[in-house]
Amino acid sequence: MKRPMPQLNKILDNAFDDAFAAPLGADEFANLVAPLGITKSSHCAIAVSGGPDSMALAYATHTYALQNNGYVIAFIVDHQLRTESAAEAEATRQRLEALGITAEVLRWEHPPVTTRLHVLARKARYALLLAACRRHGIGNLLLAHHRDDQAETILMRFAKGSGIDGLAGMAPVTTTHNVRLLRPFLNIAKDRLVATCRSAHLTYANDPSNSTMKYARGRLRCILPLLEREGFTAERLIDLGDRAREAKEALTHYTTSFLHLAARMDQAGIIRVNIEQLRSAPRATALRVLSTCLQTIHTDDYPPERSTLLALLKALCSDTEMPARSLHGCIISKTETAVILLREQAAISDVQPIAPGHSVVWDQRWQVSLAPDVIETNLVIRALGVQSAGILDQLAPHLRQRVPQGRARAALPALWCKQELVLIPALPSESNPLASCHILNKIV
Repeated sequence: MKRPMPQLNKILDNAFDDAFAAPLGADEFANLVAPLGITKSSHCAIAVSGGPDSMALAYATHTYALQNNGYVIAFIVDHQLRTESAAEAEATRQRLEALGITAEVLRWEHPPVTTRLHVLARKARYALLLAACRRHGIGNLLLAHHRDDQAETILMRFAKGSGIDGLAGMAPVTTTHNVRLLRPFLNIAKDRLVATCRSAHLTYANDPSNSTMKYARGRLRCILPLLEREGFTAERLIDLGDRAREAKEALTHYTTSFLHLAARMDQAGIIRVNIEQLRSAPRATALRVLSTCLQTIHTDDYPPERSTLLALLKALCSDTEMPARSLHGCIISKTETAVILLREQAAISDVQPIAPGHSVVWDQRWQVSLAPDVIETNLVIRALGVQSAGILDQLAPHLRQRVPQGRARAALPALWCKQELVLIPALPSESNPLASCHILNKIV
């Protein structure tokens, strides 16, 4: 008798797994979302790709909402990277609407992407999702990352030499610009989500890019069976992530205590850290303090690399002078008593249109508001840049006194019409009936 072919073995194995995978029940889902702060009447958004993971999440969340007088809206991101993506997004929207779920397609408008496709697509995806949440006044965004995704993420970060933060994997709850990103499925295996879809007779799609050898995650999935035989099982990887998360929480605790004691951020977004206390802190804490300050000033997907932070800390701890240096889109300098960190104007590329009566998040950290009676139209927000004393005193009479550092002023938001500087929004301590701004990100 001939042995089954490898491909047939794979099919039989998948059938075996699906036969014994239990679909999620309503009570189990309620227990998953309860620790995430989802109340019975919460309004939630769901990121839906159309695959089995997000369709199971949409179905479970919608069922939960119907039972508890909640409200759910689904957002589908069309990255427009494949010719068929628009049709796929529309098909997903129709499937969701058939279930009674309000759904909206968000399209990423962009020129051709030739490099860093996954990184740029991820940034665009989250930007679109967060903007849609703010537009609808929703503070909770549910994501369908599951246990298998978590294990793969930890393994990929391990291969790239990540530290404690990376090995901790994805967090169940994170907050970005007042929107909470919630991942209720991090302890749920993918086959259970597939079983949920089949049990509920949900139609779903499979993204071919998930298995292509062109990307690291696809290549990793091809060798996972070999790695599992050597002990790199999902269970052990999840356990590694749990231990790393515990260490991360401890470091975060001591870093937060340090920042409360020895760091201050002013209304212009400048951070000052007591240099003697930084020098006396354990190196792990000092590095995390610097990274936290830099990430607060310039929020990015990835923190500064450890090697650059080590070099910066060494220079700050030295008794010799340190010329101001750039790192992570920030300018860092030191005095005898303090480390001073501020945004680097040359690193700011954000240009945001703003209409009278609206508020806009600019440079991922400033909330800029424009009064409804502003006459000018076609206004955009971009960095103030270097301006003469006469222009500054005319548009913001007290700005030079309140923010004496020219480099700090240059990185403040300003309203422009074409090439003409029109308005400088007032800082919280100032008064300007036409435009105002305040910092969203705090160091603690």
